[in-house]
Amino acid sequence: MSGFKSLFKQTFIYGLATVLPRMLSFLLVPLYTSEAVLANPAEYGKISVIFSYFVLFNVILAYGMETAFFRFFNKEEDKDKVVSTSSLSLIISSFGFFVLALIFQ
Repeated sequence: MSGFKSLFKQTFIYGLATVLPRMLSFLLVPLYTSEAVLANPAEYGKISVIFSYFVLFNVILAYGMETAFFRFFNKEEDKDKVVSTSSLSLIISSFGFFVLALIFQ
């Protein structure tokens, strides 16, 4: 039974990370569409496009590292090596993307 409990706990944590940003976006719609923030509905469309880019860049910047991390973390004897390698890889690639974004803004 503890296996099921662990599975549901981990599923809840990963599901929360997926659902929470979407729920937050949904709850912020009244703020975005009020006259004080956005002048017309076309501007809300621009915000929607920006959020779509966030989703796309999240996939590109993570490049499947979470799956690779869990695969090698369970196999490797030296767990700190896996954590440091994956963290360093994500930090360097994210910084590189940030520099490119600043150059081409």
